[in-house]
Amino acid sequence: MLRVVTVMATATGMATAMDTAMAAMTRLRPEPRHLPLALALIAVAAHAQQGDGGAGSPIKPRLGISQSFTDNLRLSDREKDAALITTVSPGISVVMNSGSVRGTLDYSLNGITYLKTSYGTRVQNSLSANAQAEILPRTFYVEAQANIGQQNTSAFGLQSAPTLGSQGSVSALDNPNSRETGTLTVSPLLRSQLGGLASVDLRGNFSMTEARGSAIGDSHASGGTLRINQLRPGILSWYLQATTQQVRPKAAQTNRTSSAVVGLNYQPDPDWTFSGNVGEERNDYRSRQGTAEQGLTGGLTAQWSPTPRTRLSGDYQRHSYGDSHGLTFEHRMRNSVWRVADTRTVTLGNTGAAGGIRTNYDLYFLLFASLEPDPVKRDALVRAALLSLGLSPDAPASVGFLSAGPSQLRNQLFSFTLQGVRSNITASVSRSLTIRLGSGLNQGDLASNALIEQRSYSLSGSYQLSPVSGLSLTASRQESIGDAATRRTQLTSLFANWNVRLGGRLSAQLGARHSRFEGTTPYTENAAYANLTQQF
Repeated sequence: MLRVVTVMATATGMATAMDTAMAAMTRLRPEPRHLPLALALIAVAAHAQQGDGGAGSPIKPRLGISQSFTDNLRLSDREKDAALITTVSPGISVVMNSGSVRGTLDYSLNGITYLKTSYGTRVQNSLSANAQAEILPRTFYVEAQANIGQQNTSAFGLQSAPTLGSQGSVSALDNPNSRETGTLTVSPLLRSQLGGLASVDLRGNFSMTEARGSAIGDSHASGGTLRINQLRPGILSWYLQATTQQVRPKAAQTNRTSSAVVGLNYQPDPDWTFSGNVGEERNDYRSRQGTAEQGLTGGLTAQWSPTPRTRLSGDYQRHSYGDSHGLTFEHRMRNSVWRVADTRTVTLGNTGAAGGIRTNYDLYFLLFASLEPDPVKRDALVRAALLSLGLSPDAPASVGFLSAGPSQLRNQLFSFTLQGVRSNITASVSRSLTIRLGSGLNQGDLASNALIEQRSYSLSGSYQLSPVSGLSLTASRQESIGDAATRRTQLTSLFANWNVRLGGRLSAQLGARHSRFEGTTPYTENAAYANLTQQF
């Protein structure tokens, strides 16, 4: 009983920390409310260490200081405003890789001050967290994820490149099109058995999304899934699944969907897996009055894994509002990873990183899979490697925009990472098509555009000059195209960084940036910056 209470307290503390971070994000000015966040994070980590004897649960506080100069703070060729920008970023990382609670949390509070300009100070939050808690052994689990970052309000508004630091990206330029956006998801799971016949999984899904200073993109969602699987499956096995979901955006009408299917799994050998399902679904995605349409649904899924390093998977599902599909190929060699993906799904809100790998962190997380199978330990390994290479975990930033209402999203991606003895190359090319469903159901860009196409290109290279220093270069381009020829933007950015470790816990970075934007308000911007990060 004591163990259950301890695990519940730890999981509750982690969820409280995530929720507090989401609440802090909505504050327009820095206030003492950020103090409870820091205390909550420290308390969660300390509690985890106390419960597990401190093994595998390190707390890593840090302090980052950045000084940069830009020749165009306001991102306008007509009113260029040079400025000095000072950013102070206290942060903390928590890693729990043993016991009943496992997960990672990385949070930083970025206070930004401007000199030689009338622009006021501001605060930005950055959060990446995930946790899994086993409340009752092999019976009740809770999973939670939370993220806070910068997102564009409009695909056709002003675009700006972030400053790439060793711990993440900070958007310090005066971009009225950028909004701090946070997402929190909590998913409890209850597992049981029906005698010796089947296993039962009952999962709930609860999420919230908030964008600071904008109602578009804000939403709350809830739903659940009941899945019954055959126990001790052989070559052929069956399953039953019922799903329901409700999304309540602030700027659009509520959408509901539900489905019930019966399926068969077929695995002739360990390398091949096939699955098929058929059933019925209801949804109101294309109705302005909320009237649900009902129809048949069915699909096929196949996966081929000839080796632990290679995976090819595909799926197809029929829907009344438009079919969905997914095709993914991944291959890991000793010093490289390759990925190709093509997916089409329905989204009921913001568009962004869904549908494929978009960041350095994602690529290196896949690359290090053979080195460290445990995802929690691999997280720390990847962040340490990116820090030594001078690469930002969340760069290149994924394209996307705030939206409300149902839309169909197709993502296509090709990416690879090559790792040498002293050099690394990372490249990605992606294309996304966002198509609204129905008419008059969406807010944001999709209210005036039936289709929005976004493309992203990125190439990064790094070279290790010595065991403690290295160089990195990054080139990226992001494009957005709407229905009309005039609805088009393009942002091209170049980055150069030199990073060095000054001690076991102290690192520094010098960098330069050049950006060129073409759109309704074109501009060019040049900047130089220096970052200093102290780990404690």
